[in-house]
Amino acid sequence: MPTSLTIRTEIDGTPHPREAVLAWELDRARAALHLLKQRLGDTRTRELLTPDTTAADTALTTWAQASAGHWRTAVTELTATGVDARTFLTWWQTRLHSGDRTALLAANPEHYLADSTGDRVEIIETLGTTPTRFFLHFHDTPGNATFPVRIGGTGTLADGTEVLHVMHEFADTPDGLRIRLTVQFPEAAPDLLPTGHQWHFACEFTNWLQAAHAA
Repeated sequence: MPTSLTIRTEIDGTPHPREAVLAWELDRARAALHLLKQRLGDTRTRELLTPDTTAADTALTTWAQASAGHWRTAVTELTATGVDARTFLTWWQTRLHSGDRTALLAANPEHYLADSTGDRVEIIETLGTTPTRFFLHFHDTPGNATFPVRIGGTGTLADGTEVLHVMHEFADTPDGLRIRLTVQFPEAAPDLLPTGHQWHFACEFTNWLQAAHAA
C-alpha cells in the first residue's frame, strides 16, 4: 500500500524543514525571473506575448460590450506597521515616475512589462489566466476623512476600450498605514478576473511595502 511521503533534508549535518527549502526555492525563482525579464527587455516581451495579449483584447472587448457600462467590484485591504503612508507613497510614486522597471516588475511574478515613462503606464500582466496588455491612466481623486490619499485609474486597451478601473486609497494608522485597493472589471467578465486580481493586489503591494520599508 502507498504510504505518505516524508523527506528529511540535512546540509552539513544540520536538519532543515521543508519550509526552509521552499523559502530558498522562492528566493531563487525570483532571481531567475528577474534575470529572464531583464534579458528579454520590453520589445521582445511584447513580441513573445502577442498571441496571449491579442486573445485577451478579443475577450475583454467582448465582455465590455456585453456589460453595457456595468461593472463588478473587488476589494483588497492591507495594513502594515513600520512604514507610514507618506513614506510608502514617496517610494512607490518615485519608482513609478522614474520608470524603475526592476522595482515594478519584481512585485509580482506575472508582471511582464511596466513602461511608465509616458503620460500613461503600459502594462502587460496576467488578468485571470491570460497575459493582458493595457494602458493605465491615473487621475487626481479627492481624499476623504477615511482615506486622505486616493489615486484613481482607468485601464484601456490600445484602441481605447475601457476594461478596468482602479482606486488605490491610503491612510495612516497609529503604527503604520492602511491601504484599500479596489478594481472594477466589466460585469460580464468571468469570476476569475476580480477574484484573481484581489490576490494580485495582495502580492504586489506586500512586496512593494517590503521594498519601501527596506529602502
